[in-house]
Amino acid sequence: MKRSLNTLSGLLAGALLAGCAGIGAGPGPAATPKADPASAALPNVELSPDVLYDLLLGEIAGQRGQLEVAAASLNRAARKTRDPRLVERATLVGLYAKRPQETLETARLWTEIAPDNLEAREALASVLMDLGRPDEAQQHLERIVDKAAGADLTQAYLRIAAALGRQQNRVAALEIMERLVQRHPDKPEAHFAMAHLAVRVGNLEQANDVIDRALRLRPDWEEAALFKARVLISQKDPQKVIAFSEKFLDDHPRVINFRTNYARFLVDLKQWDKARDQFKRVVAIAPRDADALYAVGLLAMQTNDLDEAEKYLMRTLEVQPDNDQVRLYLGQIAEQRKLYAEAGQWFREIQPGPHHFEAQARLGLVIARQGDVAGARSHLHKLSPENEPQRVQQVLTEEQILREARQYDEALRVLSKTIKQLPENTDLLYARALVAEKLNDLELHEHDLRMILSKEPKNAHALNALGYTLADRTTRYDEALKLIEQALALKPDDPFIMDSMGWVKYRLGQYEESVKYLRAALDKRPDAEISAHLGEVLWVMGDRAGAESVWMRALRDSPDSEVLLGIIKKFKP
Repeated sequence: MKRSLNTLSGLLAGALLAGCAGIGAGPGPAATPKADPASAALPNVELSPDVLYDLLLGEIAGQRGQLEVAAASLNRAARKTRDPRLVERATLVGLYAKRPQETLETARLWTEIAPDNLEAREALASVLMDLGRPDEAQQHLERIVDKAAGADLTQAYLRIAAALGRQQNRVAALEIMERLVQRHPDKPEAHFAMAHLAVRVGNLEQANDVIDRALRLRPDWEEAALFKARVLISQKDPQKVIAFSEKFLDDHPRVINFRTNYARFLVDLKQWDKARDQFKRVVAIAPRDADALYAVGLLAMQTNDLDEAEKYLMRTLEVQPDNDQVRLYLGQIAEQRKLYAEAGQWFREIQPGPHHFEAQARLGLVIARQGDVAGARSHLHKLSPENEPQRVQQVLTEEQILREARQYDEALRVLSKTIKQLPENTDLLYARALVAEKLNDLELHEHDLRMILSKEPKNAHALNALGYTLADRTTRYDEALKLIEQALALKPDDPFIMDSMGWVKYRLGQYEESVKYLRAALDKRPDAEISAHLGEVLWVMGDRAGAESVWMRALRDSPDSEVLLGIIKKFKP
């Protein structure tokens, strides 16, 4: 029986769909072929054995990744049948297989069958570009631009920019795009697409110039402003990003998306206060913007402004009542304020899910800080960690409870038992090193930190801990200095490493340098131990009034600090 392609559309469509699963696994236009039945009627062509063979061979080869066989077979079937679905499929597979010479015929056939199909025009232009015929390619791209209008014009230009961005001849691609843009020189959308292409081919300077043209034509275009900022970020010039962003926001103060992205950029620069100010301005415009509320809360925590952090996190919870991450932070704020009953209430509210285990671990700490160390440990032992990180967190929490209770021998036992099971875990080794130092076991302390550094030579915390101990508990000052210098190079703004540097400078008799580092550390983070160190250096230098002033301020915030009380007693028995 003779059967036509038109009457067997189900068979053909099934084969095409099956082929999509194989060929479409990679990037490129072959991933989503679409027939355009409105553009041309399906031909009434006999499905002969050789056509069926080529069709099936092409699809099976495509599924197996044999793209050259797939392209050749589908090409033959498309030419024999002129079926628009097969012609499209053959063209896209040929493009993906990088066989432009054989694909040229089907691409021309596709535009002949469906002259108004923009995908066909784009495919033919791509083939011509691959064949080194950019002038002919431009003619078909012009057809795409000329047929577009309104919102479609933006999409048409962006589509062309994406297609040209895949071409190896970047110079020709840019030249064609420049000529296409000249067809609509007063349209900011055209320049916007040109800037996209310039970025794709790696010409950031040109992208910057072109996006400026788009913004001159449409100064309030937020999307173009965002693109301009991204170009400046790619050029690694943060001051230009800041200058442009501030100017755009001054001119257009109510844009939310741009302001939010600028705030995130400031976070990347660690300009916490400026970032918080920008997020607060977003909240002023959109009071129920949960992301902005949350960001203000986190940035307030970062700068230790607990009142503002609590205020904005509570507002976040009003907008997102199921946000247990916010409850976790509110619990931590209560902990910092030593409001342990309130902290425990927050942790108990957190439901099973991604934050539940951490909340339960912190609840153990809260129970211990209310005086029930045995109850806290019992609570922790009832937890069922699901993976190694949770197991480590459970053990580290128990170690912290024991260390805070000054049960150092038991803390060491708990850590050593787990380290036997997880000998490569650097977090456990670091914790044991700190406990060993408390027990005056400097050999174990150094052993564990050296183990960490053998695995992670750039572990700033291990470098700092070992350097500080050598400076504080031994006379190996030169060795200590080298370790702390390495740590400071890795984390130049870390106040605790700055404190260590100040302390080793003091041990080396370099008092002026010591005070410089210790004051800088204290400015970054008010801390009892840093205050104790600074006070000692000032006292030894003869500035006893200055030392007492530093100590008294620290005592108001940390009246129970062992280090602080010890140093004060040392000099004022």
